[in-house]
Amino acid sequence: MPEHWEGGSKMVLIIEDNADSSRRLCELLTHRGFSVLQASSKEEALDILTIGHAELVILNANSFAALQQRDDQLAAVNRLSKVISTSFDLNEVYQTFAAEVGRLIHYDRMVLLLQHDASREFGTLRLSVDQPATGWPEGNCTLEGGTGVEWVMSQQRSHIEQDLAESKQFSEDETLLKAGIRSCIRLPLVAKGKAIGGLCLDSITPHRYGELEIDLLLPMSEQLAVAIETGRLLQEAHWLAITDELTGLFNHRQFYRQLEQELKRTQRYDRPLSLIMLDVDRFKQYNDLHGHLAGDEALRLIAARLKKSTRSADIVARYGGDEFGIILPETEPRQAWVQAERIRCVMERDPPGGQATLDGKRLTVSLGVACLGSDMGIVEDLVRAADQALYCAKAAGGNQTAVSKSCGLPSPPEGSGQGC
Repeated sequence: MPEHWEGGSKMVLIIEDNADSSRRLCELLTHRGFSVLQASSKEEALDILTIGHAELVILNANSFAALQQRDDQLAAVNRLSKVISTSFDLNEVYQTFAAEVGRLIHYDRMVLLLQHDASREFGTLRLSVDQPATGWPEGNCTLEGGTGVEWVMSQQRSHIEQDLAESKQFSEDETLLKAGIRSCIRLPLVAKGKAIGGLCLDSITPHRYGELEIDLLLPMSEQLAVAIETGRLLQEAHWLAITDELTGLFNHRQFYRQLEQELKRTQRYDRPLSLIMLDVDRFKQYNDLHGHLAGDEALRLIAARLKKSTRSADIVARYGGDEFGIILPETEPRQAWVQAERIRCVMERDPPGGQATLDGKRLTVSLGVACLGSDMGIVEDLVRAADQALYCAKAAGGNQTAVSKSCGLPSPPEGSGQGC
């Protein structure tokens, strides 16, 4: 296409030599902003050109469309490559992929399904406005046998269904047809020789797709698969860097990063911030008596209960050894104490590990509560206050909740450390 024709509103005349290629070229030119006329013969085309109703005549629609689509494909692949090479945001990659595919191929719906590990669990992401709204639900789903995505992943090759009204090969096809979908492409996403998911393109028009569309899709789908796999590896590496391997909680370093962020936000908006430090009573005795494996299991149980006993906004971390930190954003002192007592009671009612120490006692926890005060300028001030309160709880015999003076509550609050 000559450069001065790009994005114009010129009239283009196509001489029909093949209905399918003429349709494709008409769509291609219309998408670029051109007006298109069709003539049945060269004579008719010359007449139209003579009277000035068209400014360009295309004699061979099939050849011209193939060349133009090849150029468009290369441009789309290059644009997608630039985004993949510069962005660590998979959402941006997905949006770019959907937009670039839309430049080449018409679709009414595009869905991406990504497999979680080696299970049958898949994450579903719609890469377009779902028109008509049907098919795979957004979020996680389990693929049953007989689906199109399962087939293309197992075979590692693409599949086209020309008209669902004539042939329904997969378990989801009846649902798609009822919603108005008539033709489909199913394409495996393969990275390092392994199928990691599937791509679905659907159209409400029968016989919309053919081998040409597969050829246009393949280079970009290969790029997408590599980007997804790379993104997963980066996410996994990041997760390993910020979490404690034994408990799955944030580690010591990430605890301070999170606390630093919350401190800055709290100071900016003048909102409350509280911190709980938790330590397991008689944990060394328990370890010495029952062994490190039993001690590790007790720590895992404590971590699981902390997750269940805290709010979604709270940040739970393993501070080190048998000590844990719980950051409580937007939490007033009294609320923080109530939260700490709730955690203590959970541990007392059902001791983690289930086995006694040498003195016949079960594992319990002690907690120290601190609140951000006006005299605290750095995170270490808040941690120090919570640690001092924790030391008081331990010194009082354990299975206690102690509150720092920074909270401004009666010390100790009524009921602290009593039976639950």
